[in-house]
Amino acid sequence: MSFVTEIKTFAALGSGVIGSGWVARALAHGLDVVAWDPAAGAEAQLRGRIAKCWPALEKQGLKAGASQSRLRVVVTVEECVAQADFIQESAPETLSLKIDLHARISAAARPDVLIGSSTSGLLPSEFYAYAKNPERCVVGHPFNPVYLLPLVEVVGGSKTSP
Repeated sequence: MSFVTEIKTFAALGSGVIGSGWVARALAHGLDVVAWDPAAGAEAQLRGRIAKCWPALEKQGLKAGASQSRLRVVVTVEECVAQADFIQESAPETLSLKIDLHARISAAARPDVLIGSSTSGLLPSEFYAYAKNPERCVVGHPFNPVYLLPLVEVVGGSKTSP
C-alpha cells in the first residue's frame, strides 16, 4: 500500500506540552493544523503555548505560509482526522485510552494516511491492536522541545509496513 507523502493538513490529538509542540512545528512549516483535545480549557492553553514558542520559531525561520491562524480546534476525533494528510496522537500514557483512541482515529482517517503516536513507554503493537489498517501506524516519539528540535524516533509495530 502506498501512503500520503505530500502533507498539507496535520491532525494533532492531544494538546499538552508534546502535542502543542507538534502543532507549533506544523504551523511553522506552513501546514494547516486541525487539533482535538477533550480537556476543559485545552484550546486556550494550546494557543497560549504556541504564542509563547512562536518567537523562537521566527528566529529559526518560518516556512512560506506559516501562521498561527492556520490552527483549527474541533470537538470530535473524527472531525480532527477526516481530512488529515498526517495524524499525530499525543494523549496521556494510558493503554486503554490509546487503544480506544487509535481504533477511533483509524476508523475515521483515510486509509492511506500515516498515524503516529508520541508514546514513550507503550508498545505500538498493543495500542494499535484494534486499529484499522495497522500497517500505517508507528510511534513517532519526539525529542524536546518538539517545536525546536527536528528529531523524532520512529518505531513500528508488528504489523507496520516496512
